Amino acid sequence: MSGATVLEAEGLERDYDVRRGLFDQAVVHAVAGVSFALATGRTLAVVGESGCGKSTLARLVTLIEPPTAGVLKIDGNDVLDADRETRRRLRQEVQIVFQDPYGSLNPRKKVGTILEEPLVINTDMPAAEREGLAREMLDKVGLRPEHYSRYPHMFSGGQRQRIAVGRALMLRPRILVADEPVSALDVSIQAQVLNLLMDLQEEFDLAYLFISHDLAVVRHIADEVMVMYLGRPVEQGTRDAIFARPAHPYTRALLASTPMVDPEHRATRIPLTGELPSPINPPGGCAFHTRCPFATERCTIERPALREFEGRNVACHLAEEVAAAA
Repeated sequence: MSGATVLEAEGLERDYDVRRGLFDQAVVHAVAGVSFALATGRTLAVVGESGCGKSTLARLVTLIEPPTAGVLKIDGNDVLDADRETRRRLRQEVQIVFQDPYGSLNPRKKVGTILEEPLVINTDMPAAEREGLAREMLDKVGLRPEHYSRYPHMFSGGQRQRIAVGRALMLRPRILVADEPVSALDVSIQAQVLNLLMDLQEEFDLAYLFISHDLAVVRHIADEVMVMYLGRPVEQGTRDAIFARPAHPYTRALLASTPMVDPEHRATRIPLTGELPSPINPPGGCAFHTRCPFATERCTIERPALREFEGRNVACHLAEEVAAAA
């Protein structure tokens, strides 16, 4: 069951100025017009190819970078209008787990020190109490007491990611951003870490923003899915609606490229040709039309707005035809 809404985004945008020569400057719209709401106990998965804006969105939500435009609210507080003290408090409400469990942990620090570091920085908690909480967290993420005094290089990739998850939860955040948290792990270990994340979500009543390119993983963990292409959402709705009957050709292509054991879950394969266009110079109209087998002349001219269709939002002029072909 979902609880109170803890994260809201409305028309979120993030632009970057890019120099293409001595006098030529361009603007990259890394995130453009992203809106969603996320409640405790729920998982929103953001999917798409590299360069679609997933990780930029993660940096906005974790307050690492400010949005160029739009509204971002954490616990009902508008992040852009918040004073310095409020922003500091809100930053503790959102923590992130990165993709690489090898690079995200300081190799010179013992696991106990790594777990306690967020408490050292953000609280006045006595050392004995910090150690007690760190040892308690070790147990919650499935590690043993003797691991407290060991260094990261002594652990496997899956164990390191468990440490990273534990560190992210030390401040008891309400929102956890997981940026490709299992993509660097062996397939045999991925399910263990995903099951751990779901157990911790239930125990701590966490809201997850789960960044991934792997739809097989998303099917396992997500409640809702947002598919992004060149910085914009193209389809957004419940996991079951999108997996059962995708209404955007890009979603169909992603699903068709995902290996599925169950024949009933295999999407009808449609070709996804060409490379992702340059975000510096995206195509006119619908940005996906250069790779879309359904594209018409209208798609090259008019960018489709997100509209409601069969219980989800989709940005496609031909959603009815796409869904019918699924």
